[in-house]
Amino acid sequence: MIVTTDRTYPLSEVPEAIRYLEEGHARGKVVTTLEHNDKT
Repeated sequence: MIVTTDRTYPLSEVPEAIRYLEEGHARGKVVTTLEHNDKT
């Protein structure tokens, strides 16, 4: 099985990722990632 990742969005950009999917642009999986913040 081959899985194709079309785009990767950080969690803070989920609305943009959903828009991209709804507009029918995705030709593979759209992935959201968790952001790592080293500032503590």
